[in-house]
Amino acid sequence: MKKHDSVLKKQEQAVSLIGSRCSSQTSGETGLMPGTRLQLSPLLHKHMRRARRFVPARLQAALALTERLRDVPSLAVGDHQYCPGSASLQLHVTYGDRVHQRLKLSPILQNHGRMSSKLSEWGQAFLDAIAKTGFSDVAPEARSQIIDEAQAAIAAPLRSIIERPLEVRLRERTAEVVVSDLLLAAEEKGKSGDVAQYLVGAKLALRFNREIPVYPANKSDRTSHFDPAPRLGDFEIENAVIEVAVGLPDDKHLQQIAEIQEKSDAEVWLLTRADRVETWQKEIKKDKGVNTRRVVVTSIEAFIGQNITELGEFSTKGKIEQLKALFDLYNTRWVAKVGTPGIRILAK
Repeated sequence: MKKHDSVLKKQEQAVSLIGSRCSSQTSGETGLMPGTRLQLSPLLHKHMRRARRFVPARLQAALALTERLRDVPSLAVGDHQYCPGSASLQLHVTYGDRVHQRLKLSPILQNHGRMSSKLSEWGQAFLDAIAKTGFSDVAPEARSQIIDEAQAAIAAPLRSIIERPLEVRLRERTAEVVVSDLLLAAEEKGKSGDVAQYLVGAKLALRFNREIPVYPANKSDRTSHFDPAPRLGDFEIENAVIEVAVGLPDDKHLQQIAEIQEKSDAEVWLLTRADRVETWQKEIKKDKGVNTRRVVVTSIEAFIGQNITELGEFSTKGKIEQLKALFDLYNTRWVAKVGTPGIRILAK
């Protein structure tokens, strides 16, 4: 819990700063009735967090809800929901995309929390807070400014999640735990797949001291009639094809394994999260189109961590040096070319 304290404090400070700016404006600045103030900070801390962490799905849905107010200025949440009790708004993704584009935010969730926002639990409370500003009684220009202020308050913790680098502690933990911590932090940003794939690429470059082609996550990893240099998987090393799949088993990857085996004599290495290895093994075993004797299913954490520990000659100093070398390759070759600043790794 201690490793997240500084991050949580930064998010909370961002929310408080925006809230203080909103509440300190005078009636002349906002065009509102004297004494009215927008107070969203308490609601953000109460409804937008889980286990002391801000939840991107809720923040993105809150932005979409306030954006919809520009077109439908009703302060009854039922007038905005897709159906009573729904976590989704009418035109949820449309409004989410619009506000993210205007605020120049890269969405963590492409559906903006359409199914997981828990909108019914907090939506009316947010609209009630906006109602207290006199929203229904002011001119359209003042309404727009109220919405701008609300969105600034909501966007502050979201921007912090998106833009801050991935911080990880190296001491007093195994290399496998370090990788696991990074994947958990990346999951909060909706970037666990990208981070996993780029870390695997950096590990291969470090372990074999060779150039590994850099591709954006999940791009050009399937054969195509239109691809002049099609690849079978995320990485191809000699007689092995390596595919990174952080999620649960799906038809796409199972079919891909079968196609690799059909088109080559390569071993297939499927890398997934440590807590999903057993599930993947069971699903692959059930698939009659896959020859399990040519498939290795192992965790991303072990695939990277074991080599790092061995390259460090099992010494704490050596392990830390190798982790730093891994992150340098990851940051300079992968993130700099195909990633985003928010997935850079900062070792502590």
